[in-house]
Amino acid sequence: MHLLCCCIINTTDESLLCDQRIIAAAAANSGGVVLAQVKRICETGSLPSRAVGVPGAMVDCVCVVDESEHDVYHPMSYTKRSDPVLYGKIRSPVEDVPKMQLNERKIIARRASFALKPGKVINLGIGLPEGIASVAGEEGQLQYVTLTTEPGVFGGLPASGKEFGPSSNADALVEMNEMFDFYDGGGLDMCFLGAAQISPQGDVNVSRMSAEKLIGPGGFIDISQSTRNISFLCTFTAKGLDIDCDGAEGKIKILKEGKIKKFVNQVYERTFSGEEAVRRGQQVYYVTERAVFRRTASHDVIELIEIAPGVDLQKDILDQMEFEPIISPNLKQMDERIFRHEKMEIELFGSLKDRVTYHEGDHVIFIDLTGISLASEDEVRWLGRSLDLILHPITKERGPVDAIVNYDGFDCKSGLEEAYADAVEALSSRHYKSVKRYSFNAFRRAKLKTMASVEALNAKSLFREWDEDNTGSLSPLQLRAGVREHFGIRLKQAELDTLCKDGVTLRNFTDILLEVMSKFE
Repeated sequence: MHLLCCCIINTTDESLLCDQRIIAAAAANSGGVVLAQVKRICETGSLPSRAVGVPGAMVDCVCVVDESEHDVYHPMSYTKRSDPVLYGKIRSPVEDVPKMQLNERKIIARRASFALKPGKVINLGIGLPEGIASVAGEEGQLQYVTLTTEPGVFGGLPASGKEFGPSSNADALVEMNEMFDFYDGGGLDMCFLGAAQISPQGDVNVSRMSAEKLIGPGGFIDISQSTRNISFLCTFTAKGLDIDCDGAEGKIKILKEGKIKKFVNQVYERTFSGEEAVRRGQQVYYVTERAVFRRTASHDVIELIEIAPGVDLQKDILDQMEFEPIISPNLKQMDERIFRHEKMEIELFGSLKDRVTYHEGDHVIFIDLTGISLASEDEVRWLGRSLDLILHPITKERGPVDAIVNYDGFDCKSGLEEAYADAVEALSSRHYKSVKRYSFNAFRRAKLKTMASVEALNAKSLFREWDEDNTGSLSPLQLRAGVREHFGIRLKQAELDTLCKDGVTLRNFTDILLEVMSKFE
């Protein structure tokens, strides 16, 4: 190694931006000395200004690492050496996504991944939540969601274990403080976080492992307080848990319980408050390898809503908790696909029928083909026949409709263009008076304008859907999430404050919706 003075720093070969520039600025402005460790040096002025990560004015000197020691002193993570996939120079094939072994970690990640929805921005915490990235990759969902991690990664496949932080095939990197600005401002649709302990009220501890061992919350508080949909992931017991899941029968068996219970009467430290979550209108779920719980305003304690096939309710669940949860009268069995070796083949976008919306007042039909990929003539015929069956009762009664179709993310394999064109022509001649084709945002706007102009907008039904806790009023968080989910509109804080100044009840809900929709008139 050797030292040089006053150099600009390039960070394009780093897997994360983190806060190098901000730390350098803070040290320089506080009278400190800024020493940067680098791989190599280049000619003065040879770096484009856009390639400069830390300006030379913030750097006092640099330490140049010998070529033979690059992997030792400049790894991509705790274990990963230099990897051009992690710093975005090349992209790895989608089929290279590693598959997890079918164990309790994958079971939990699979069940949690059922919450994924296309177009959502998601934070993954460290630990068990990391597995959701692998499951999403295995199920072919990565291209439809944006996974993020707090060090500043948007998109791609976040690394796991000791490599957590960077991402393969990332869409973008930002500095960590900028990522938390995004999180704190409500940019996340959902998050998946770990949990060390869970109390009867749904409080979560992640910051203190024992009365003597404090590890701190990290970014947990920022993320959990600014996200409406939260899933906490943990094994039911810890330290010695052993399960049997052969992957063939679609069920699990608890062979040995862990020594430490996760569901306790009182957590060591309350890093997340279940009561506060209810007050704020957050949706909170607790996912384990054998059961799923939720916390709502309907009960003061968490509610058991799902149980894994093969486990005994009393012996494997209730006896392993220090308190008694509410047992849902509609207690369901966890999906058997979660416990099998095969891909789950989750339909991320819902059924085709769910993608078709008819507005009777204007006799307009909206068809959302987002993410559909047609790979054979059989699939083309399936799409044509399915739409024909949905449209036929409508057009038989009232005649041809005006159709608006969303083609965002739609794909038709090369060589099928003629077959698809024939299918579309058949639908057009049979059912359409006119047809307009849009990308996703334009489709949302067209749909929204129609909804605002007809009585088909059932405000009462929508209000009940958003008022999940049946309190008779919507919190600002519930209103913002509902508007974003149903209409694709991101309300700014000032707009939200104005809309909620008199509270949001069924009495004024229609007026509030129409005010929101007027943005697209």
